[in-house]
Amino acid sequence: MGKSKQGKQRKEFDTMVLSRFVLRWEKSVFLRKRKWTELPSDILLIIFQKMGPINVLTKAIRLCRDWLELARSEPLLWRKVDMTCNGKKFGPNYLEDIACIAVNWSAGQLEEFSVEEFGTYDLLQYITDSANNLKCIRLIRSRVQERELEKIIKRWPLLEEIELTRHWCSPELCEAIGLLCPRLKHFKLNELYTRCDYEKNLIATYIGRTMPNLRSLQLIGSTMTEEGLHAILEGCPQLESLDIRNCDNLTINQRIQRELERIKILRLPNDSTIDYKFDRHVTEFSPCWGPCSFCYGSDSDSDTDIDSDTETYFDIKYGHIMFQQWG
Repeated sequence: MGKSKQGKQRKEFDTMVLSRFVLRWEKSVFLRKRKWTELPSDILLIIFQKMGPINVLTKAIRLCRDWLELARSEPLLWRKVDMTCNGKKFGPNYLEDIACIAVNWSAGQLEEFSVEEFGTYDLLQYITDSANNLKCIRLIRSRVQERELEKIIKRWPLLEEIELTRHWCSPELCEAIGLLCPRLKHFKLNELYTRCDYEKNLIATYIGRTMPNLRSLQLIGSTMTEEGLHAILEGCPQLESLDIRNCDNLTINQRIQRELERIKILRLPNDSTIDYKFDRHVTEFSPCWGPCSFCYGSDSDSDTDIDSDTETYFDIKYGHIMFQQWG
């Protein structure tokens, strides 16, 4: 009985291994025979959306002309252009070229635009001239100066969401944003490059004074105290979500605690930042008053880190993509 049972178990094991082998073989044959160019356009568009604009413009559309024509002729694909988390694989100038192509192909339907570690005044001006319906802008360590950003925001009256992370933002700019964007509902101002201690509560004061329609507010690493938080809670009666993690100068006293009871989603100063994709890095005011190698790294202007396999180059003047070789 022992031998027969052992033989039965061995036979079942052999059958399991053989079935796995057959499945792998069938899968490999399917992949070799599958004509990816014949996939339905709606399926391809879902795949392109998952890939993101950088991968679509540097890889996917190089595979065949049909995919290029599909990406170029579908403005809804470029309604939301998220170019964050690029991993420094491409240089900033190259990324700006890609961004301009995405803006062109949106055919004026661009609503959300996000950049990380690149982005200049010229790029934002290009977006402004091409898209009139922008509702969301996210700038992560961009190279846009304060005065330039204020000029651009004047031309975006429909903005409902703004994010400035590790960016230069004085109290004056914060006040201008509140006055120029009456529809602003979501505001993120994280890990600012602050100038001095006397400004620690000014930004919070201007938020409470000029942004009464806010629904959500994120101020990770803010230098404000209880006075600044009170100004926000008093001036933003519709606030439902508040993130004040890593606000080291803030103490939640009984008065503040009572005011925070109406907030539905609350992240307190000592709460974990494990879901925050940036390492904490609050920097004091730099004498250069603007982007420099200290802020962005000494090699941030170099385009020598472009992937050697990428053979795509861009003609921004006409908004076309051309190829040196077709795979």
